[in-house]
Amino acid sequence: MSKSPTYIALNRATFGATSEELARVEKIGWSAWVEEQLKPESGVKDEAEKRIEAHKLEIEYEHEGLMAPAMMMQAGKAGAKMQGGKPEMMVVEGKDGKKLEKQKFKVKEKRGLTMLDKSLDQLFRVQNQEDYPYDEIQRCSYEVEVATIIRACYSKWQVRELLVDFWHNHFNVNIDSDNAIRAVWPAYDRDVIRKHAFGNFRELLQAVAQSLPMLYYLNNRSSKASPANENYARELFELHTLGSEHYLNHLHKKWRDVPGALEGKAEGFIDQDVYEAARAFTGWTVADGEGYDDDKHFPDDGGFHYHAQWHDPYQKRVLGVELEANQPPMADGMAVLDLAAFHPGTAIYLSRKLCRRFIADEPNENLVKRVAKVWTEHAKSPHQIEHVMREILLAPEMSVAYGQKTKRPLEYICSFIRAAGADVRPEEDIIYRLAECGQHLFQWGPPTGHPDTADYWQSPNSLLKRWKFARDLATDGFDGEVVRMNLLRNTPADKKTWQEVAHYWLDRIAPGLFEPHTREELTKWFREYEDDGKARYHEPDAEISLNESDLAEHLGEFVALVAATPEFQLR
Repeated sequence: MSKSPTYIALNRATFGATSEELARVEKIGWSAWVEEQLKPESGVKDEAEKRIEAHKLEIEYEHEGLMAPAMMMQAGKAGAKMQGGKPEMMVVEGKDGKKLEKQKFKVKEKRGLTMLDKSLDQLFRVQNQEDYPYDEIQRCSYEVEVATIIRACYSKWQVRELLVDFWHNHFNVNIDSDNAIRAVWPAYDRDVIRKHAFGNFRELLQAVAQSLPMLYYLNNRSSKASPANENYARELFELHTLGSEHYLNHLHKKWRDVPGALEGKAEGFIDQDVYEAARAFTGWTVADGEGYDDDKHFPDDGGFHYHAQWHDPYQKRVLGVELEANQPPMADGMAVLDLAAFHPGTAIYLSRKLCRRFIADEPNENLVKRVAKVWTEHAKSPHQIEHVMREILLAPEMSVAYGQKTKRPLEYICSFIRAAGADVRPEEDIIYRLAECGQHLFQWGPPTGHPDTADYWQSPNSLLKRWKFARDLATDGFDGEVVRMNLLRNTPADKKTWQEVAHYWLDRIAPGLFEPHTREELTKWFREYEDDGKARYHEPDAEISLNESDLAEHLGEFVALVAATPEFQLR
């Protein structure tokens, strides 16, 4: 059997092609499907959002503090079980000798995903209260991890979900870096990454630069004049915009020697540009209640805050462009974001990275140039990224040469779940298992983000872990409340023989992926049974006679085997 161009393209543009989605694309056409994906309906609840609304996660901990945290009490009204039905009160003496009431709680409940819609201010206050339980802080980012898996598996808007995953990886932030990052993660995911995923890159770049997670993670939160912290400025150039391919310090040590710099159009960046850009971002910090001048404090709502007293106001030179001294507030930083976002090198770097993410580890350079041209033509458009994605998704390269990408663990597991029609209610164990396979949701340490080429994802340990993951999903290796594969229910009633059932699931899980001899060997494995210690085979056209429980287990082993094949690991 041959791989259809529609399947190849759909498998690249989604977290896994499904038989239903294949049928829809064949009906309306690839171009129409792409246009639909590029303009997700707002305010319409698809399957994923309905599941998120209904999802509940267990939370259990004991807490002892000077006050009942507001959000925990709010959760308690919704059904949290507290020790003795109410807090246990204890009187303690404060530093000033005053008597204070200390409260002891025991929380155990199944709670909905209540943090996803909270405002930045509300989320920031989660960790900004004295004695606030860590379990509630952790809960904020945990809910985003769970919602991410649900959307990857069930969202109608698959291209958006892949793009959100791409931008999270591109602007990597490790939530383990600080409790404040964990607490505000729902707002960062919703108001920064998701809001701008199809929008304008320059606007996305600024939203990230001014977000609490990035300001904390790369230390710009505390960057002051003399000397400025260089972490964010370096990653801005090397990872977020021009890319390391445009780092020219090994060739040039002085700014004026960089080609084009004397005309204000430097072809790349060197360390001097990093130093100067770092100065431009001094004073860009967070409204986190930080104290200054002994008795003064920043606002404490978790938003962006510009503190002029920390800014270096003197003349700067970035990428060959002079920034005059004493500019208006934030003008220096805004100018650097403009220079980086609109640099020709950024168009090439981001276009190549997007083509690598969606099509091939080594994308066709002609394709990269075509995409970069669209990137540049729409650099000021509010829909720049949408135009770029249209160019990629409609490119001829999108539907040919299957197998140039290895699925990441999240793609692999979600593609299996989607193809099998499984009902999965993700919780902590599934997130942990993804990490075992090498994909750490929002917890990748270095700012580079997860690697995006096969060499990292094809390590023996990673492959073994993902094979076991798929097998456990298919054979009751998870609690029934977490995973229901429904393989028997999803098998059409008219498929009664060994060969019919095997071929149905081969065509559903991996349509057209296998050569005839591989397909036959897999079918033969499904027909195999043991008799007196010897391998025997049911006849292909014999009707299946196993009882329902035995057939469910055997069918689960079979679809897991199909998912373990090299062909299914690729896209």
